[in-house]
Amino acid sequence: MRRWFIEVVTSLVMAGLAIPALAPATVAAASPAGRGTVPKVVVIVGPAGAATSHYRVEARAAADVARTYTPDVTEIYSPNATWPAVRSALQGASLVIYLGHGNGWPSPYRNGPYPPTQNGFGLNPSPNGDDHTHQYFGEAKIEAEVHLAPNAVVLLNHLCYASGNSEPGVPEGTLSMARQRVDNFAAGFIAAGAAAVVAEAWTSPDYMIRNVLAGRRSIDAAWHGAPSANGHAFAFASRRSPGYIAQMDPERRNSGFTRSIVLKAGLASADVLRGATGRRTPRTDGQALAVPLTPSLVTTGIALTSPRLLGRTSMGTRIQYRFTFSIADRTRLPKAIQASVRWDPIEVVAPNLPADAAAPATAPSAAPTSAPSPASSTAPASASSAGPAASGGPTPAATPAVPTPPKLDLVVPERIGDVVAPVKGKITKTVMTFPLTLPKVAGRYRLTVTLHDADGVAYDAATQAMLPSLLVRVTAALDAQIVAPARVQLTTGATTDVALWVANLGTGAWGRQAVVGRKNSTPGTSARVVARWIALGADDPVTTQAIQSAAATPAELPPGLVPGKLVSADLPVFAPWAPGDYLLVLDIETPDDGSIVAAGVAPTVIRVKVVPEPVATPSPAEVVPAGPGQ
Repeated sequence: MRRWFIEVVTSLVMAGLAIPALAPATVAAASPAGRGTVPKVVVIVGPAGAATSHYRVEARAAADVARTYTPDVTEIYSPNATWPAVRSALQGASLVIYLGHGNGWPSPYRNGPYPPTQNGFGLNPSPNGDDHTHQYFGEAKIEAEVHLAPNAVVLLNHLCYASGNSEPGVPEGTLSMARQRVDNFAAGFIAAGAAAVVAEAWTSPDYMIRNVLAGRRSIDAAWHGAPSANGHAFAFASRRSPGYIAQMDPERRNSGFTRSIVLKAGLASADVLRGATGRRTPRTDGQALAVPLTPSLVTTGIALTSPRLLGRTSMGTRIQYRFTFSIADRTRLPKAIQASVRWDPIEVVAPNLPADAAAPATAPSAAPTSAPSPASSTAPASASSAGPAASGGPTPAATPAVPTPPKLDLVVPERIGDVVAPVKGKITKTVMTFPLTLPKVAGRYRLTVTLHDADGVAYDAATQAMLPSLLVRVTAALDAQIVAPARVQLTTGATTDVALWVANLGTGAWGRQAVVGRKNSTPGTSARVVARWIALGADDPVTTQAIQSAAATPAELPPGLVPGKLVSADLPVFAPWAPGDYLLVLDIETPDDGSIVAAGVAPTVIRVKVVPEPVATPSPAEVVPAGPGQ
């Protein structure tokens, strides 16, 4: 097997060196003799934020290059690059060029492959949209709904993950991860009929367009001879597409994954032309496809109620998103409606690590990680500061380092969550229900659900406005909520009970029920609410003594309190003897896991104002009038 790999690599590299580049051919030469068809070329630009304008310029130039070989060129650009438009144009295409966002695997966002959104296109959710909002249509959609021409070639330019790379601000990953990304990203296009998938992270597609459409060179030789070649090419057998060879050409031997190709062995430009199914009549309809109207539910006369979630909002669980509707004419209701979900983090709770746990070298995160500072403490010391003095004298005393103040990120960009692939909902007479999975990290999120038609195109803004976003607290394995009064006023030295409601929002019971038997009995164990007084204001001996005099008796909760259970509790408190402003900080101590605050749950805080006990005023009957001589 090893010898076979060496032979493959050797033959591919030699082929790239032996065959010279070709000059552009004419349109007539692009079609095999005696054939009335020409290659159909489709150029796609998806919404990619600030880079979209540059991608459109590059794509138009690529389309002009393609037209020197074939008149059948279709251009579909953001903000009208929707899935129905792209899907229709791709049928029978011999050459596909895509510039835009890429979503692949392995990545920091998922623990495994997700074909509905990975290894495909990032497109506009609806026509006439913008250059920022995008929705992923992955390899599952491409394989099921696209049929390319025989021996088609797909060019992926400027994508994340397609050539083995990751994305800006995220660690690049290992060589093994890069190989998987290359193999995975090509699989859907190959299943749709492609014979080669080429990914270039930085360069334009013009060079490969000329070599694919010229009809005189092998695709492999063209890839090896590209101006962007790094000289570190190697090959391996594709696992996702049996019979195909994957190749990578990183900037360095084990990093800088900017170029890749997955192809059928022996594929040549002439094979692409022989499989052509395009037409010789030039297209005259602008972008070659009319801009479709944005679908709308508002025009059907439907009315929606506010949505609600069915099920406990524990991290990683699957629940139901449901709302009711009414419509006068049932025939105007679409037979299928889909919904996509976006979770926007508002306040994510990071899990606490044990005190003796070593911090990992790298940790995958949904948010891009910053690169290390050039002035980090790991940089080698200079000779003037680390070695002996140049005159041979003693080493000067080290100057104490001045601590760098931390940066206060008072304003930070909002982290936008992933848009999940649209899923079909269940529609009854008056109710629509969609399944959704909660985020795997606890915290507070904004849940936005977008409705789509049967093709995955998002309905218009008026339709989406009928479904408001929801603020959702996603709970952790050890989680709770204490409902308590926000403010309390007490007199100095008073004893009172603070009424509370306590809910177990975690996934396990707090303690266990007592077991009573004839031979063996086990006592029950329970959690309890504890409190601590904190003084606000001056730190003086009087306040210190007042805090020491204050107390709160722990409130025992029922044994074995199960998840989802809400119970009442009275917390006996003893107010400080000195007037002032105080905080009463509440926590829950569980018998098995200890403090929930230590686990990352925010404490419940009650603001307490302690006032002096009113002075009793004597009644008129108690006042004795002065007698004579007094």
